Amino acid sequence: MVRSLLKSQLTEGLRQLEQHTKHMKTLNKIPKKEPKMLIGIVMPEDRQLEIDIKINGSDFLITLDKNEMIPFHQEISIRQLKNGLFVNDTHCNEIYIQSQSRKISNNIYLNPIKAGRGFHWQKSIPIQVLGDIRISSFESFLFVVNTIYLEDYLMCVATSEMSGKCPKALLEAQTIAARSWILAAEEKKHKHLGLDACNDDCCQRYQGITNLNKESIKAANNTRGRVLVHNEIICDARYSKSCGGITEDNNNVWDMNQKPYLCSVYDGKASKEYDVSNDISFRKWLLDETSSYCSPNFIAEKNLDKFLGNVDKKGNYYRWSISYDNNELISLIFEKTGKKFKTIINLKTTKRGKSGRVLSLDIIGVLNDNTNFTLAIESEYEMRRILHPEFLYSSAFTIESNSEHNNNTNRFTLKGAGWGHGVGLCQIGALGMALDGEKTEEILLHYYQSSRLRNLYE
Repeated sequence: MVRSLLKSQLTEGLRQLEQHTKHMKTLNKIPKKEPKMLIGIVMPEDRQLEIDIKINGSDFLITLDKNEMIPFHQEISIRQLKNGLFVNDTHCNEIYIQSQSRKISNNIYLNPIKAGRGFHWQKSIPIQVLGDIRISSFESFLFVVNTIYLEDYLMCVATSEMSGKCPKALLEAQTIAARSWILAAEEKKHKHLGLDACNDDCCQRYQGITNLNKESIKAANNTRGRVLVHNEIICDARYSKSCGGITEDNNNVWDMNQKPYLCSVYDGKASKEYDVSNDISFRKWLLDETSSYCSPNFIAEKNLDKFLGNVDKKGNYYRWSISYDNNELISLIFEKTGKKFKTIINLKTTKRGKSGRVLSLDIIGVLNDNTNFTLAIESEYEMRRILHPEFLYSSAFTIESNSEHNNNTNRFTLKGAGWGHGVGLCQIGALGMALDGEKTEEILLHYYQSSRLRNLYE
């Protein structure tokens, strides 16, 4: 009787999961109660063929192929085969692990999981997650989805994006921004997979309970159901690691209409306006600006590591530089674009945004057949992808070159500001504000101007 009841409950859970997958929520629909989210943990693009799972706790049900219950196993080894999955010693198409409890001690360990997917800090890590796990095949690779209550998800996001050692105000601001972003659901980058988000920087970082602590749990509980709204619509609250001193207009980074709450702001105490939209003014500002919240004036670079996320790369977040000789740049551009230059003559910025970020740039040179050629780069993302072996820290940079007597430029140095796209909340700037005594709401309204806070559910 009990087994029959459990099987019935499980079947209903699977039905609801399929319904959620087929019918993604309406854009920016405001929930009246805490929803469940579908988060991609292993994505088809990871091209992963193996994963090991350990179940911690006993409040789980395990099924193969949606209706065949199997004996409880604490450790499960899964391999992708040409004709499906090999789970321990059994062939199947799908395995579903359903949690019967929201206790933190009731969790699922998965290894390996990709972090920093496609960025310069990419690595593989083990994680532990709450909620349910579904493992299936997608185009002959593993596809792992975590179904989890929103608030359980959010308490993990704060300490995946930043460290649990951050001040309370920063963790709460980060949690509210993350809640707003995922409920606004404007990007829907993985809609074709039926997901609300993936687990990584492409959407927002989610590394399960691996880095969870009491403070991040409190941050989720203290802000439960709270979001940013503009004209009663949930804000698409984007954020990046460091704006470098000025945040950027959203429409300069993505092909979308300008949003009043994602407009460029000076990241400092005083309400200043800088015109850094040309090379000369940006170069001067880059050298002179030291009073922004994300600068070492508020948080010294040597102390920054303890506040960053577990997978963040060590480096100079506020100001940085990278240099290439002509041959290195030629090789890099060929690798990223397929264009084979014989020599690079100039890197010429043609448009800057309000934060000084380069929005379009011309790579001017001579091809192997001795024809002159200009390669135009027309987006912030493409610039960062092309001008770095992995991914350039930001597009807010100046270009310095030195020439020999024959006028052939032999070295290009990019000197830049910030890490990330620079739109919305600046995480290191918000940290600087919190360390300076600013409260959660003050931090949020500094970055998301023209917005207000609203509680959606208890």
